[in-house]
Amino acid sequence: MIVINYFSAFVIGICIGSFLNVVVFRFPNDLSIVKPRSFCPDCKNQLTWIENIPLISWVIQKGKCKNCNSSISFRYPLVEFITGILFVLFVNSSPTFQNFNSNLFLQVFFSWLFLSLLICISLIDISCFWIPQGLINFGFISGLIGLITVEMLNDKFIDLFLIIKGLSTPVISFLIFEFLRHFAKYIFKKDAIGKGDTKLVAMLAIWLGPIGTLLAVGLSYIFAAIYCLVGLSTNILKFRQVIPFAPFISLGGLVVWLFGNEFIILKIL
Repeated sequence: MIVINYFSAFVIGICIGSFLNVVVFRFPNDLSIVKPRSFCPDCKNQLTWIENIPLISWVIQKGKCKNCNSSISFRYPLVEFITGILFVLFVNSSPTFQNFNSNLFLQVFFSWLFLSLLICISLIDISCFWIPQGLINFGFISGLIGLITVEMLNDKFIDLFLIIKGLSTPVISFLIFEFLRHFAKYIFKKDAIGKGDTKLVAMLAIWLGPIGTLLAVGLSYIFAAIYCLVGLSTNILKFRQVIPFAPFISLGGLVVWLFGNEFIILKIL
């Protein structure tokens, strides 16, 4: 039964990954993510259902468009595959700070939603050095809905104090990170932290809470430092090269969401 559940999670994940590819391509190009149907970026020919099967279509077509024979980036099946694997991993996520454990369906649904959102933000920031405000807004709204829904299911009524606490955490996180952004700009005489990164941290705060956000930001700087050290030592990165920071913030947030606050704090201590 567990194997079937994991297999189902993988299938759902690669299908969602296919949709995430659409979002990542269309957002920077100011296109609707709903219509028209999926099309080849080169010849603009709309894809048939058999050309749109996650992973399988790319393999069958040998990475090329059937209509114009142009190459289809390996990134598309890679994103689908990684999303499928992550969906399997996040079936067992442990977001104890949001008390999702009382409802397995909610835990899995919001875990997958959170994961998908951060994948999109990370990939767009990697390719465009830009975090779409629309995705940030969606993250805030869905996080607030999750917070309210869990409170209603757990306590049968909405605890206004907890809702106010949940809403105040993003505001405080934004102000702190915005202060750090301006301070870094003053010290380095240029932008060291993007304004989109500040908004992303604030968005994470409504999902992770104050302690989770602090852990996520701390982990993000550790991941970024490791990446820079390895990149500089292998000449993949150049000194003072600008790198997108959203992927590291997202990775920190996902690690906290996957393992939970208590587990990470115990490992640190």
